[in-house]
Amino acid sequence: MLLEPSKAKAKLKEVNKALNKNPVDVAALRKLCISPGGLICSEARQKVWPHLLDVAESKIGYPLDLRRHKECRQVILDVDRSGKRFPDGLSDVEKEELQENLTDLILGVLTIHPELHYYQGYHDICITFLLVCGAEASLAMVEKISTHHLRDFMDPTMDSTTHILNYLIPILKMANPKLVEYMEKSEVGTIFALSWLITWYSYVVPDQRDIERLYDFFLSCHPLMPVYFAAQIVLDNADKILDGPCEMARIYQLLLQIARKPNLPLEILIQRSSDFYIQFPPSSLAHDAAEFYKNNLAISTFCDHALVAKHEAPDVVLKRMGLVEVKKEENEESPIEGSWKRASKTVAIALSGAVGAALLAVGGRAAEWVPQLFGYL
Repeated sequence: MLLEPSKAKAKLKEVNKALNKNPVDVAALRKLCISPGGLICSEARQKVWPHLLDVAESKIGYPLDLRRHKECRQVILDVDRSGKRFPDGLSDVEKEELQENLTDLILGVLTIHPELHYYQGYHDICITFLLVCGAEASLAMVEKISTHHLRDFMDPTMDSTTHILNYLIPILKMANPKLVEYMEKSEVGTIFALSWLITWYSYVVPDQRDIERLYDFFLSCHPLMPVYFAAQIVLDNADKILDGPCEMARIYQLLLQIARKPNLPLEILIQRSSDFYIQFPPSSLAHDAAEFYKNNLAISTFCDHALVAKHEAPDVVLKRMGLVEVKKEENEESPIEGSWKRASKTVAIALSGAVGAALLAVGGRAAEWVPQLFGYL
C-alpha cells in the first residue's frame, strides 16, 4: 500500500526529525518503520537502517583474502543464481560488479565471524542490504543482523532453525484451532515456511519495494516477528486451505505459493502481525514451542539487541512503557500519530529488554523479560 503523497511527505518529515535529534530518536524511527508505509523510500532506509542496528558510527573494513574462505565456492554458486533479484536494465558489467560486491559482503561477514555458518538463502538477505545501502555501508549492518536476528539460522546444524519454525503452530492455534487441527491431520508440518523465514521473504516476495517494506518492519521488531508474519499469511488463506482434501501434497503446494502472490496485502498482514504480537508475545508461546531448548537460542538474548536504552533517558523508556505517568501537552500530536499507536505498543514489547537497564537505573529492579521469554529462570 502506497501512502498518499501528502502523508508520505509528512512521514519523511518525521523521519528527518527523529534523525536530527541528538541523540537520534531510535524509538521514533522504529515506530515509523512499523506504521503504515514504513520508511517510504530507499533514500530514507539508507539513513535509518544503520541506526536501527546501532552501526551508524561503525567503520568495519572488508578483511583480506576473502576468496580463501571455505564457503567461497558455495557462495559464488548461489550468487551466480541470484540474477532475478537484480534490478532490471543493468548492463553485464554492472551485474558482474554487483555479484562481486555480494560475494565479498557474504564472505566478509563469514570471515569476521568464523563461528557463523553460511546457509542457502542468506545471500537473498545480503542482496537486499546491498541494493538499498551499497557495499561499504552494508558490511556493518549485515554483520550485526547476522549475529543477532539471523544468528540461529547460522548454526552448524538446522536444530535452532527447526525450533524457530516450531513457534508457528502455537501462533496459529491461538487464532484458528480448527485450521491447526486440519494441518496437523494432513501432516504438512511447518517446513513450507522455511524459505520465508531464512530469507526474510526476499526469496518469495516478487517486488523489491515490498521486500524493503518488510525489512523496515522486521528490523524494528523482535527476531521472531517473521514467524508472526508467516502465521498471518497462513491465516489469511485459511479458507483455501480448509476448502479441499486434507492431503499433505495439496496443502504443501498451496502454502508454498501463497507468499509469492504479487498482490500480497502487505500492510494488512503487518498490522495483524503487530496486533498478534502485542496480544501473544513470545513469552506466552515459548513453553509450547521450546520446552527443552531453554535459553540457548539468540532469540532469548534479544535484550542485548534492544539498543534503544542506549539512546534514551530511563524516564523516557518508562513513560512509553506505561510505568511512569506522563501528561500530554497541547498540539503535541504529529500528523501521523494516530497510526503510531499500534507501532508504539509493538516497539514497547519488542524492546522491553531495554527496560531492564532503565529499571536498574531508577529502581534497582531486575528486568523480567528474559526470564519470561522461556519461563525457565
